[in-house]
Amino acid sequence: MSHKTLKYAEYSQFHFSIADYCVFVGMLLLSTGTGIYFGYIRKNIKPVKPTTNLEMNKHKEPDFGSKAMSEYLLGSRRLKVFPVAMSLVASYISGVTMLGVPSEIYSYGTQYWLIIVSVILMAFVVSRVYLPVFTALNVGSSYEYLEMRFSSSVRSIASFMFVMDEIFFLPIILYVPAIAFNQVTGVNIYVISGIICVVCVIYTLIGGIKAVVHTDAWQTLVMFVALVVVVILGTIAAGGPGPVFKHASEGGRLIFFNITPSLYERQSFWAVLIGGFTYWTAFNSVNQTMVQRYMSLPTLKRSQHSIVIFTLGVVLFLSVCCFAGLLVFDFYRNCDPLNAGLISLILFLSTERRSVTTHLCYANCWPSTRHTGSLYRWRFWRRVKLTLGRTQCNGFGIPTGYRAWQF
Repeated sequence: MSHKTLKYAEYSQFHFSIADYCVFVGMLLLSTGTGIYFGYIRKNIKPVKPTTNLEMNKHKEPDFGSKAMSEYLLGSRRLKVFPVAMSLVASYISGVTMLGVPSEIYSYGTQYWLIIVSVILMAFVVSRVYLPVFTALNVGSSYEYLEMRFSSSVRSIASFMFVMDEIFFLPIILYVPAIAFNQVTGVNIYVISGIICVVCVIYTLIGGIKAVVHTDAWQTLVMFVALVVVVILGTIAAGGPGPVFKHASEGGRLIFFNITPSLYERQSFWAVLIGGFTYWTAFNSVNQTMVQRYMSLPTLKRSQHSIVIFTLGVVLFLSVCCFAGLLVFDFYRNCDPLNAGLISLILFLSTERRSVTTHLCYANCWPSTRHTGSLYRWRFWRRVKLTLGRTQCNGFGIPTGYRAWQF
């Protein structure tokens, strides 16, 4: 296939139909509706008192200042295991994962696939070492622990570093799928990034952690179903998984045990296993994005169950993305779409296969940028505290959108 033919395929096939726009707009409306539902209809639920060994410790009240604030930031600690687990998955899986992992496998082989081993090891450490500490101390954020262990200054510094990290990271999560959306609609990247950012801020501002968790849950399921259907149809068209792995082996893409100790190697067994374990443990043990979700569950056991489901979900999701990369290589092993400038490989594959879920694959390559971290324990009136908590969320979304536009 020549470069000219590929460019013709790009312009003739990469476009949204009415059904595609309906799915995309429907997801935006559903996300906003979720925030309205949990913000104005399902609210004012009494918080659950924690069942821990330090339950009778009176030096720190467990209600985070007010029942309203506890409901907004922690869902009154009454959230269910499965939605929280899916929200944990959404905190890591995004459009970057759906587009980036298949491209990594397509270009450099399957060494990265071993990251699932690091994820499994991480789950054991987090559930057995970190979670019992947070649950026993009854903190709502990892920064509360820093204040209890050290001082309020340490807490403020760590909180500031987290906010700055997210402000610089989240625009990337917005920008990457915005590029894919721009390819199929022609809508300006900055416009679509702004729309998505505004929608996320609105439903987070109104619905709090409950809206975030439940939106994450259904969006993760839809993303996974769309990706799986594309992979299944692609596998059938390729003649089954056998030819896919055969061609990947012939093309030098089946790499699992590159044990070279060189630090200049892009991916190696040791880098993926050790580096991946370190990264995943650091992110899932003390990152406020994850800790807040753990602590929205009523007991330690349920928090541990959420990590188990989260681990299974991430392992499955990453495995499907990695296999999708092999599928892309199988279809385009003799004609590289990357050299033709078609960078979104999995989207190109889904369009080539004429999948009935093509519109889902495009519409759901969107970020899980729902963070409503509790940064400080405000000592004001109940209503003022809740207003400030929501203002933090709103103020956090504004610089995120601004940074996305700067790309």
